[in-house]
Amino acid sequence: MTESEVSRISAELLQLYPGANIKVTPDRAEMVAEIEPGRAVAVIERSLPHFHRKMTEVYRGLRGTLYVACGGQGYVLGPGDALTIEPGNVHFARGAGAPAWIEVLSEPDWTPEDHLIL
Repeated sequence: MTESEVSRISAELLQLYPGANIKVTPDRAEMVAEIEPGRAVAVIERSLPHFHRKMTEVYRGLRGTLYVACGGQGYVLGPGDALTIEPGNVHFARGAGAPAWIEVLSEPDWTPEDHLIL
């Protein structure tokens, strides 16, 4: 995403989720608005392959289309679609033509120590 896209999306996320903690990856390919412990909204152009040792994630499509590779399978998430990602499953994603918005529910809560990039 360009710097102007990141600025525009950040403003929209803060309008929708006041007080959210917004994080942007160094390559600006993914943004995460941490709303509350265990709940976030991610805006994904693309994510790096990674896994979690302890955490289970549920992705729920909010806007756009997200292609997800998880555990050797491919999935397509649109608004309202959900996917559960169990601990140990390597996963990564790419928005279809534009960044996709997804709600991410994490149990236990996300920690950087449990986010292992390959």
